[in-house]
Amino acid sequence: MGDGRRVRVTRGIVVREYRPADRDGLRELWRASGFRLLGDDDQGLATFVARNPGLFLVAVAVQGSAERVVASAMGAWDGHRGWLYHVATAASHRRTGLASVLVARIEEQLVALGAARVNVLVRDDSAGGHAFWTAAGYELAASRQFGKTLRE
Repeated sequence: MGDGRRVRVTRGIVVREYRPADRDGLRELWRASGFRLLGDDDQGLATFVARNPGLFLVAVAVQGSAERVVASAMGAWDGHRGWLYHVATAASHRRTGLASVLVARIEEQLVALGAARVNVLVRDDSAGGHAFWTAAGYELAASRQFGKTLRE
């Protein structure tokens, strides 16, 4: 999908690359999903897109000329392995396969870039997240994530 094309997934739902106009809808989706929005300001999103072209996807519900973001997935390639961030689906569209479609498209793009592995961070208290990633073929790693906030 790195060519910017829109792909209709099902009636009324289109998967496409992120656009700056999506930012408020995305942040609303991410807040509802319990994500901490550190670094998800306008500049942070623009930087992410510039560094990871074609790897930031959204699913939008289309009604007339209006679009509402109902799912997201951010893919990143650091030259060593791939990463997935902010995979989220609105409560109204869960269990429809949207997250699986987004993840599969990003995985395809990462393979094309040369990635042999992709990682995702999942909160310990996210039973739904653990079930989703296990069903998608991901395995729990025997490691811990450490982090340090550099700016608020």
